Amino acid sequence: MSAEDERLRVEDALRRIEDLVAGLSHIADPAARESARRLLEAVLDLHGLALARIITMLAASADGSELLRRLAEDEQVKAVLLLYGLHPEEPRARIRRALERLRPKLAAAGIAAELVRVTATAAALRLIGGRAAETLRREVEEAVGNAAPDLDEITVDWLRDSDALPAATAVG
Repeated sequence: MSAEDERLRVEDALRRIEDLVAGLSHIADPAARESARRLLEAVLDLHGLALARIITMLAASADGSELLRRLAEDEQVKAVLLLYGLHPEEPRARIRRALERLRPKLAAAGIAAELVRVTATAAALRLIGGRAAETLRREVEEAVGNAAPDLDEITVDWLRDSDALPAATAVG
């Protein structure tokens, strides 16, 4: 299975989970609705505790840190780690790595990418130079969204060459 197929399967699974959780509110019987919600919370809590323990054990062992890094890059594992708030890397590091992967393509178009700000819920980026091409903007947004799906908001501003700062050439 290709990486793209895996990514699509993970996205589909996450959508199905969201739909099913949303569907809980449509259960007519309040006792059944509350029981289903509590069951879901208990299963998620159990999984979250077990995953947190696994992460702790991996991080504590010499060769486990490398394995944890590799696991965190896997699309399926990453999705679960993010779901439980257990991803070992902060969004800033994941976003920087995504921008580095895009750097050659952006540079070929005369564009530099700068990470302006990352908070617990949002990231702001700036593209500098070149001509504003929506396809490149969407590609940056998609790459950053895939790197940090745990963020609620990603904004990308584009400065024209005449607005750009002369020294803004590095990925922030």
